[in-house]
Amino acid sequence: MEHIMKPLRPLAAATFILGAAIYLAAEAITAAAWKSPSYSYADNWISDLGSATPGVFQGRELNSPLNVVMNTGFIVQGLLFGMAAVLLSRTMSGRSRTFTAVTGVVTMIGYILVGTFHGSLQAQQNGTLALHFTGATLAIVGGNVLALVLGIHWRKTPGTRLIGLVSIVLGAFGLVSVTALFLTFDAGLPSGAIERGSVYTIVIWQLAVAVALLRTRADSGAPHVGATKASTSN
Repeated sequence: MEHIMKPLRPLAAATFILGAAIYLAAEAITAAAWKSPSYSYADNWISDLGSATPGVFQGRELNSPLNVVMNTGFIVQGLLFGMAAVLLSRTMSGRSRTFTAVTGVVTMIGYILVGTFHGSLQAQQNGTLALHFTGATLAIVGGNVLALVLGIHWRKTPGTRLIGLVSIVLGAFGLVSVTALFLTFDAGLPSGAIERGSVYTIVIWQLAVAVALLRTRADSGAPHVGATKASTSN
């Protein structure tokens, strides 16, 4: 099985990196296009960038002329994240393999829903807002849970202990942040910054796992990132 697993690790790494890069570029480009009002990373939500209709929504004034760019970024990130997770799962066995593939696909569906159904007053009126928030929940919770659970798994093996610890910290921080977002929604806090604490953890995790996968590729004697104890010892 080693000859099958080796090509999958760099491919999964490249897919994770590409998804993260496209997502961050789409966000930066779309935010820079806001002129009146200017986009606030502290107060505006990320999904505000994807709103296709200007106007006030949940107390925030929305006007995103390049909303198509952001929505494309959401969808492409979701597709690439799902592909990378499935590729990563192919280096595993047992329940870890199934969990990684399924959770990756769930996260992918979440990103696609966010990019397809926007958060706006119009969405609230036409009944699609629920689909947007369902997608956001699937993407944020799915991505951070995947990081946390795989981190706990990887931490058990000396060769993957570092990426395991990084994954645990990122996943836990992301889940705490999204919980704080819901609990402080009307508290006047910088909700955009809090939301980013639950989304950027996923992006950082993608990049961290990609680095670990590439380092594993470079050092053939290192345990496989994602491998179970049994396959690591063989």
